[in-house]
Amino acid sequence: MDIYIARQPIFNRDMSIFGYELLHRRTPNNRYENEDHSGATAELVRNSFLVLDFDNLTDGTRGFINFTQDLLEAEIPAILPKEKVVVEILETVEATDIVIEVCKKLKREGYILALDDLIFDRADLDYTPLIELADIIKIEYPGTDKQKQRELLKQYQGKITFLAEKVETREEFREAAAMGYTLFQGYFFCRPMLMKSKEIGSLNIHLIEILKELQKPEPNFFKIAETIEKDLGLTYKLLKMANSIYYGAKCEITNLRQAVVRLGIQEMKRWISILLIKDFETDENSELIKVCLLRGKLLSLIARELKRPLLETDFFFTGVFSSIDIIMDQDMESIISELALSDDVKHALLGGEGQLRECLNTVLLYENLDFDATMVRLANMGIDLGRFTELYIEALTWQRGAW
Repeated sequence: MDIYIARQPIFNRDMSIFGYELLHRRTPNNRYENEDHSGATAELVRNSFLVLDFDNLTDGTRGFINFTQDLLEAEIPAILPKEKVVVEILETVEATDIVIEVCKKLKREGYILALDDLIFDRADLDYTPLIELADIIKIEYPGTDKQKQRELLKQYQGKITFLAEKVETREEFREAAAMGYTLFQGYFFCRPMLMKSKEIGSLNIHLIEILKELQKPEPNFFKIAETIEKDLGLTYKLLKMANSIYYGAKCEITNLRQAVVRLGIQEMKRWISILLIKDFETDENSELIKVCLLRGKLLSLIARELKRPLLETDFFFTGVFSSIDIIMDQDMESIISELALSDDVKHALLGGEGQLRECLNTVLLYENLDFDATMVRLANMGIDLGRFTELYIEALTWQRGAW
């Protein structure tokens, strides 16, 4: 599933980045679409911290995140790292006793508080306590009475940082700076930029943990079984595989540790990588995932032909993850940094020269029907095209069964 987060930079007087306001977007239209504010913030928090890299979103600065009345009263901001966020209190929030106490607590714990779109002469409860708790006050500069702005800035000069919103011209920037504003936001600087990624399912965490354990010289089968137990679907799949005719089961396996032992380390590595990549399947990329599985099996068969059985898993991983960057819509380097892969596999996936990359490129040429170039590369490996075709059919038969 595609997720979208827009960000708009906030500048200081020197035109340096102070932080980014992060905005939830439901579609790639990059505009607010009349959605539930609390739900939007919840999605934004989840996606920015659990799916996208928050530090990349904010370039290592702070992220301004909007909070509604109910989210503040539930103390949701306190779950976020205080050194990375600015708690932005929406203009719809009322200064109730509960909200004031929550804000006082956040201040004591070191959070930065910002009031969004300050409304002068509010008709609801006295807003003064929130103003005096705020570290930053955001004011729509062009649409608010200039005299009232001057009076407020003078009253809290040196105590509160003021941010001018909706600054759209150089003249407005200069006027606001002269008035006493030190932070600025608006289309004059930059329109909100849309950030897109693919959501990673929670199952991946378990799979990555298992893959890391399997890469150790002496994997702990008890630890692997305990990790599998955390996921019902994964438990079912493993037991089903261990009891299949394919693995020569003579008696039913009902214990996860026995299932792991029966499959063996190398086969477990393969199946975990398959489950990992299939987690990202969508209608758009399902065919590409099938191709990657085929590449993985074909490369592992080539490893046998080259008398490199100990490297068979590396060959398999190189094929399976060969297009993971396209599947996840992220750069390859950031993806493989989170996976327990050998340095040789990572080198090959990043395009580095070597036997793994050479074999992958040969398979890619064959996929592109460039048989002349394929035969030249195969000849260098000591494999003729007829034998390669047999390996391809074997891999294709396996891929259909795996899918």
